[in-house]
Amino acid sequence: MSSTISRRLAPVRLGILTFGVLMVLIAASVSAPAVVPAHATTGDRTVTMTLKCTGASCSGSVFWYQGGLTGTPLGSASIAGAADTTTKGTTTQPAAADTLTFGVGSGNGCGRGYSEYFTAGSPINFTAKEPSKTPGSYGTPCAGSGSTFNIKS
Repeated sequence: MSSTISRRLAPVRLGILTFGVLMVLIAASVSAPAVVPAHATTGDRTVTMTLKCTGASCSGSVFWYQGGLTGTPLGSASIAGAADTTTKGTTTQPAAADTLTFGVGSGNGCGRGYSEYFTAGSPINFTAKEPSKTPGSYGTPCAGSGSTFNIKS
């Protein structure tokens, strides 16, 4: 008689086991870690700074921010070079940076600066070029006209 009951309950036991396995699979999928955006998993990037000074000594600088220009400052870097030379250096692009300001200048009011917005963690490639004259109607010629500052990761 006990073997007859066991045979009759076998489908019930199989159903309970199947239900249990199904519940474990559902629980595992619900408690799985959330998908992390690719940019959040990337680390800091190495940035090559290339400064080409034309006609006068010059300098270039970059400032990193998270959350726009009024957001959190994350770091900065600068580089300088002599007249008619090309100078290279490296710095770090913080993984969280999504905004930067950068520029090139040779002094005496001569220079050019920019602000750029980008996706945090993405590579960058920006160039600033010094103008031939200072801004305004009485623009003074710039000794470092044509000098460039490139930042690339």
